Amino acid sequence: MKKTAVFAAAALVCGLLAFILIPSGTPAPAFSLPDLHGKTVTERDFQGKVTFVNFWFPACPGCVSEMPKIVKMSHDYRNHNGFQILAVAEPYDPLESVKTYAAERGMDFTVVYDADKAAARAFGTAVYPTSFLVDKEGRVLKTFVGEPDFAELYRLIDGEMAE
Repeated sequence: MKKTAVFAAAALVCGLLAFILIPSGTPAPAFSLPDLHGKTVTERDFQGKVTFVNFWFPACPGCVSEMPKIVKMSHDYRNHNGFQILAVAEPYDPLESVKTYAAERGMDFTVVYDADKAAARAFGTAVYPTSFLVDKEGRVLKTFVGEPDFAELYRLIDGEMAE
């Protein structure tokens, strides 16, 4: 009985978070963050590409669980110029830990460090991992609170890239 109540409460919270996060069709918020090599990345880098934006940090169990699937997705779409991944590391871990984690796990996509959580606030994230699929015009297509259904995500990416 207790487990059912906890599960129901968690589902309600996730549903409410998905409702208050950026609605579909809304432009992705403006941000400017350094990647792990010091290059500035902004929302303008989304233009012309379908972008998967993942808010995460290395000490987050759910983030660690989904990251191998995101790395696989990066490899699966490696030869598609119309797709990119942006991993936004939140400052619950120091920058050096993020750099080490990214290198050890073969994160061959853009990783930025959101030191003051400005991007997280702009996107409205409060639970991690949270991800957004952004279309070629920079509009949010879908929000994922927790680990996405990767089969559904691949279908959405393929459909968007075909347009």
